[in-house]
Amino acid sequence: MRAVNRAVLVGAVWLCSFVAPSGAQAGPDRFSVLLGSKHVGASGYNEINPGLFATWEREKWAYSFGAYVNSYERGSLAATAHLPLKRWKTGELSVFGGLAWYPKDGRRFSTHITSDVVAIGGLHLRQGNVFVQLLPMTEGGASGLLSFGLTWDAGTKR
Repeated sequence: MRAVNRAVLVGAVWLCSFVAPSGAQAGPDRFSVLLGSKHVGASGYNEINPGLFATWEREKWAYSFGAYVNSYERGSLAATAHLPLKRWKTGELSVFGGLAWYPKDGRRFSTHITSDVVAIGGLHLRQGNVFVQLLPMTEGGASGLLSFGLTWDAGTKR
């Protein structure tokens, strides 16, 4: 649990450095709270995954950075880029990809780049203040990962 606390604390401090009162233009456009996940076709994973993400939305791309408790009950950090496929007034469907830090567990993933860093990607659906992500995976007998949480506009839209 100490590794979880340390990684989440470092991630939260890092996120706050972007949110500090350095001007609204530099701040994120959206915040998201990761609540949990469901490993499709598998059991034995931690399905309660609290985390905080900040997103900078641009005309064609969005970039997110965050810290969360991963499925192995350790703290993780992730950086992703989102490309919207379809937008509507209250939401969007995007494809995303990026990197996640899974200390001591990265090598469990077929997409590991180093022993702790893995490539991640999938679909991201946002409707109102709710989001769901679908990530294909084959680790531990799972055929996919559904993650979900809440999101809101940070009030810094340009």
